[in-house]
Amino acid sequence: MKRTLQKAGILFLIFIAALVIYFVSARNTMEKENTVYTSMEEPSLPVVYTKLNGKEINCLHGYMQDMGNQAARDSISVLPENRELGIKITEYGNTITGISYEVRNLSLDRLIERTDITEWDSSEGITTAVLPIQNLLMRNEPYYLTLNVSTSESQIRYYTRIVWPDNNYAYDMVSLAEEFSRKSLDYEQARELVSYLETNDTEDNSSLGHVTIRASFSHLTWDGLDVEMAGEPQVTLQEFDGIMGQVKVRYTVAITESDNTRTLVDTEDNFTMKWNEKRIYLMNYERNANEMFTGEREAFSGKRILLGITNDNMIKSVKSPKSRYLAFKTGGDLWCYDQTDNELVRIFTFDSSKDDGVRSRYDRHDVKILSVQEDGTVDFLVYGYMNRGKYEGRMGVIYYSYDAEKDTVNEKFYLASSESFEKVREDVNNLSYLSQNSMMYLMLEGSVYGIDLKSNESLVVAQGLTKGSFAVSGDGSRIAWQDGASLYESEKVHVMDFNTAQKQEIAGAEGDFVRVLGFVGNDLIYGFSSSGDKWIVNGRTKGMPMYAMYIVDNEMQVESEYRKDGIYISDVVAEDGRIHLKRLVRLSENQYMYQDQDTIVCNQKVDDGELKGIGYFASQDRGRVYYVQADSDLNGDKVDISAPKAFSYEFSSTLDISYASTAQADTGMVFHAYGGGHYLGSSRSFSTAVDMAYGQMGFVTDGNQHIVWDRINRGPIRNIKSPVEEARKMTKYLESFDGSRMYEEGLILIDAGGCSLNQILYYIDKGIPVISYVDAGRYVLLSGYDQYNVTLYDPQTQETTKMGLNDATEYFKVLQNDFLCALTVN
Repeated sequence: MKRTLQKAGILFLIFIAALVIYFVSARNTMEKENTVYTSMEEPSLPVVYTKLNGKEINCLHGYMQDMGNQAARDSISVLPENRELGIKITEYGNTITGISYEVRNLSLDRLIERTDITEWDSSEGITTAVLPIQNLLMRNEPYYLTLNVSTSESQIRYYTRIVWPDNNYAYDMVSLAEEFSRKSLDYEQARELVSYLETNDTEDNSSLGHVTIRASFSHLTWDGLDVEMAGEPQVTLQEFDGIMGQVKVRYTVAITESDNTRTLVDTEDNFTMKWNEKRIYLMNYERNANEMFTGEREAFSGKRILLGITNDNMIKSVKSPKSRYLAFKTGGDLWCYDQTDNELVRIFTFDSSKDDGVRSRYDRHDVKILSVQEDGTVDFLVYGYMNRGKYEGRMGVIYYSYDAEKDTVNEKFYLASSESFEKVREDVNNLSYLSQNSMMYLMLEGSVYGIDLKSNESLVVAQGLTKGSFAVSGDGSRIAWQDGASLYESEKVHVMDFNTAQKQEIAGAEGDFVRVLGFVGNDLIYGFSSSGDKWIVNGRTKGMPMYAMYIVDNEMQVESEYRKDGIYISDVVAEDGRIHLKRLVRLSENQYMYQDQDTIVCNQKVDDGELKGIGYFASQDRGRVYYVQADSDLNGDKVDISAPKAFSYEFSSTLDISYASTAQADTGMVFHAYGGGHYLGSSRSFSTAVDMAYGQMGFVTDGNQHIVWDRINRGPIRNIKSPVEEARKMTKYLESFDGSRMYEEGLILIDAGGCSLNQILYYIDKGIPVISYVDAGRYVLLSGYDQYNVTLYDPQTQETTKMGLNDATEYFKVLQNDFLCALTVN
């Protein structure tokens, strides 16, 4: 009996203990039920390759959103003669359940074909298929291809442009690019590449992070370092129009050190090529390299954290207020070093040891550090294409905050975008500011959003912003933007200080217009013009010359006024504490003439620069080596390296910005410049966009990805047989023409005023004469050229004459290079 009671007592105590453990556990669970801690999910989407003469190129990454035509610029796939485009899908554990595709024109307003694929082969993780593109395409014209791949889990979109050329030059260009990249790693083999170089004694050969076609042979071949290619390169045909080709080759270089250790360098070669007279000419070449920072002990030397071989635009460093924490980004990774406890944390990376790197190391994202606090909190943005995690396959911006005490990365919000990565980067660089009252201000797709980080509520600060209609202060804390869609005829300018949330307005007297001209430091520059002072040249409004310019401080107090009798201002550029003004004098009503340029020197403090806290030194072996500057000597053996234990989504939200309509629709065209394999910028001014692309042997597109100017694809001689007849495509619109635009039949009419004669010969080569105004309302047609002369046709006298190219260049320059150009697109 006694033993029975003892057993009962023990069981009772066990029961009580179990209840206690249960309730404690339940309480803890209830306290944390709203908190989600997890590691970042591994990449899950398949990748697609297109085939060119059996060669796999153009690694396409999947999208879980509709990108419109904004992903089209990444690659172009060349169709074989029978138009059957071969594709390869690397499944990465997915089961392919469906494949279909859609072909449209680049403007997306015309469906060419929509087809379901019924047969494909799957084996050992690879699916192959053929897209039987129908015979509905025009030769040598680009189209937009959307490939839809279904798996058991999701529907995924892949984007590329396609072209059906009448030659096989694209394969030769792709082969040459890959061969060039491989041979540049071997000093002896690289001797075969010398004929492609344009070595110049003035070229800066100090950094292996950036190498150009003008580099020395030694610099091209890695200055004698022991290098080899690690893995296989990824080759992308970015552009091909039958004559001009742009190819990107991405690969990893392994450098073997004297002690047999190896460092890895992400490398990107960009080639611009031209097929001419049965051979390929290399018109431009650039190599950019970024050493992978891993935090190894060798990275700590003296007061430096060595980042190695890299580029200025790949690195950034920000200190906490009292300098305890050093946050720095290199490539697409973010690190933070605690100078007190000698701890280094890799706060963010998409890289994964479980992935082969094709997806996790995809380089279409970047990081921007917003703030670093003395408690180790680091606020930052990750923007671009999301390689893995919750938003894999989506384009946009994520706000993260690293909590050093909890060793956790907290997601605040995700903002989607349908722009390309490089345009998202331009937006983020234009404006991304964390205010003192925990408001995040961000520009995306022409709108400025304010997000309250405490409640995740968002508002639209401004919308419908386009090039030239707004300006942001040097530190990002102030923005000024114009009312309305017109660049020159705005009656009001809005100014907002993000730290105080104070909004103010600038307006002139009745009949006056006001224009945002920029910031010098944090001081705003704006100007006034009168509605009666239109500058009209050959029937087109060239601008509204300003009679006065003002500079105001943070309190909107006028610091400087620029107003001179009889002098008007056309353009203003602020840079490095100086304001440059183009000055005009009035000739008669609506007529002005350029007089000269004036410069104002300001005492406003200019930003310390993007490389604050970053330095470099000249290494005997590696050339320029970049580093993060620390405050005291570092010992790599005593530095603890870690990664955050988890990501938290407790207070995360996906922001809906569909309500941000662009009511102030801009009817003017914006031109986008590309060169060296990258987006260079955009402008309302066609001549400005051409100038951006010119030095890079690049090209210019409209907003629908049509190439509207290309420095490479122009023949040595061209004569238009019926210039008057061909010019009718343009002349019928002259009376109503008020700026560059596309017309219904696919004709793009461009105000090319300011371009040089050499630059506009491109349009003659495309078969439509160029209009050049030589007097008020009177013009001549430029209808032909060769290496010595340009052919002119005067519609008034019906006479055809020739003028030497040098003489013609000066002649039209005196006439202000007032050109109108046109081309047709599909």
